[in-house]
Amino acid sequence: MTRKVCPVWLADRLFFLCAGIYIVALFGRLSYTSVMAELILTEGLTKSQAGLIGTALFIVYGVCQLLSGLLGDHIAPKKMITVGVVGSAILNLGMAAAGSYPMMLACWAVNGVFQALIWSPCARVFAEMLPPSNRVRACANAAATYPIATVLVYLTASLLLHRTNARALFVLSAVLMLIAAAFFWMRMSFYEHETAMHGETEELLPPTEAQGGSLFKLFLVSGAIFALAAAVAQGLLRDGIQSWVPTFMTECFHFGASASVAMAIILPCLNILGVFFTRWLRKRYLRNELTGAGGFFIFAIAALGILFFVSDKSALLSLLLLTAASTAMVGANIMIINLLPIHFGTIGRASSVTGVLNCLAYVGSAVSSYGIGAVAEHLGWNAAILVWLGFCVIALAGTTMGARRWGRYRQDI
Repeated sequence: MTRKVCPVWLADRLFFLCAGIYIVALFGRLSYTSVMAELILTEGLTKSQAGLIGTALFIVYGVCQLLSGLLGDHIAPKKMITVGVVGSAILNLGMAAAGSYPMMLACWAVNGVFQALIWSPCARVFAEMLPPSNRVRACANAAATYPIATVLVYLTASLLLHRTNARALFVLSAVLMLIAAAFFWMRMSFYEHETAMHGETEELLPPTEAQGGSLFKLFLVSGAIFALAAAVAQGLLRDGIQSWVPTFMTECFHFGASASVAMAIILPCLNILGVFFTRWLRKRYLRNELTGAGGFFIFAIAALGILFFVSDKSALLSLLLLTAASTAMVGANIMIINLLPIHFGTIGRASSVTGVLNCLAYVGSAVSSYGIGAVAEHLGWNAAILVWLGFCVIALAGTTMGARRWGRYRQDI
């Protein structure tokens, strides 16, 4: 069994093309959360209503990740990614023009369908089209796309809130995505041609009995099934903390919405450093992805445990602790969503495994977007912190139970 992979001299360019389109696509997903606090203040939305809009996207996105993952193993990544980015751009324009809460809710829910078409095909490109020498580095570095996009979106939102209103960000995001989609289509066509004509031939080992069968069997036999709870928890904390930091800082320490959004940029800035620190840890010490994820959950438990006692006392310490927990979830995300699926690339299941894990990550995001807002609204922010802690403990138990089986199944790449 053989396949063609991208020439080594083009590998980095192909990575940056996919990483770049994903960063721009994230404008279409993060545009709402970056201005959510402003919408609560200026358009009369309650925290529960505002959270429900975010939850609608996360639920639809998560469900569609399953379909996207399965389709991504059979449909060309270029087609899926382009359709996803263009569709999301159109829905962002719809969000800017929405004149009522139901229209906003509907637009953002449908946006989740198109956003779901983007990441799994990117993961397939990294796992199957890049040369073996570039795969692990590319999959680890790809984790930086989310915090980089978050910095760019939140910084843009902070600047726009000084000069115009929250709706302007949806228009700007749509324009950027349409331009990026056209560029991506042209360049990806070039890389596909070069790979077909001049790509290196990679020999693949035939699937073993343990690698065949249904997707459920694959998860069960490999031990990856124990990563499911961890995927939910890291999604809940990663997106939940990022989504609610502006509101948390506004309500607990009386920051203005614009200032809170600007402060929220600190989280993804340090998350970017967390990506490279995690890559260094993985290269030197962490061979088992579930063991590594468990270590990051322990760190998050410690940070959130301290936050529970100081959340109403110090703005700076609270922000630092939230940043620590968020950065730990970047590490867990790299282990579970970015690195674990590439072990299934040699049997053509990288996209579907990514789809399942990413689906569950956004189940966590959905719970956090609506649930954390409702808990904070009715029971206070300390109760919300306890919810985050509970999910971390469940995830730690799962990664601990599955580490040994996964260690026997995985192969060094």
